[in-house]
Amino acid sequence: MPSDLATAFGRSPFITYWVARALRQRIRQNFNLVRYSGVFPSIERDRGIILYANHPSWWDPAVFSLIQQSFMGGKPGFGPIDARSIDRYPLLRKAGFLPLDSQSRSSIRALLNASQSILRAGGAFWITAQGAFTDVRTRPCLLQPGLAHIAKRNPEALILPVALDYTFTAESRPDIVIRFGEPFEGTNCSIAFLTKKLAQVLEATCNDLTKQVITQEADCFQTLLQGKAGMGGLYGSLQHALSGLKRRKYDPRHVP
Repeated sequence: MPSDLATAFGRSPFITYWVARALRQRIRQNFNLVRYSGVFPSIERDRGIILYANHPSWWDPAVFSLIQQSFMGGKPGFGPIDARSIDRYPLLRKAGFLPLDSQSRSSIRALLNASQSILRAGGAFWITAQGAFTDVRTRPCLLQPGLAHIAKRNPEALILPVALDYTFTAESRPDIVIRFGEPFEGTNCSIAFLTKKLAQVLEATCNDLTKQVITQEADCFQTLLQGKAGMGGLYGSLQHALSGLKRRKYDPRHVP
């Protein structure tokens, strides 16, 4: 078990802070809103938590970072990333990303051992369990068995399904929508059974989120982050100027 989880596996709290800040800013610039439904569970400081999600977009790690900042500021977070990405962006390792070569047994073994150390020390472990980019509408929801191996090795850790979607509404930029499912604990069962259970729970969470998005159940969501609204560019500048001439407060949103 690492003596200081905040600096374990090459992680730097300083670099993590600035990477997280940069990712938050990128989300602000590219999205209208980040909204969530469901309840993020309260969890003891010394208890590990596994957060597993579907994998619809390149933006998913940035969303993980935002959730980490918003709900688990005092609990260091880690998660696997393709080893080639670490080679290309070495700072990611210092922000808690762990390299994984899915074709290498030694790399897989190292990740399993690292996840066990992280969770036993009370850390958070993120994983996009589908293993590849997958459209949010794809059913059934199929997961790689690695998540079940991690869950079985760490029966004391809380497991939280997280559904992600990216959807356009009335604004020019899309919304990020998140749903936190019901947390549960791992069970002492076969990897095949546990993989199936994890998939079923995540699929149900994704289905709940899809229903809320389709029916536009605004009351179900809470705002996590306000992004950039309005048309921008010349049209946005003209709107701003016109509001000033009419002595009205400028609101760039299409639907206030």
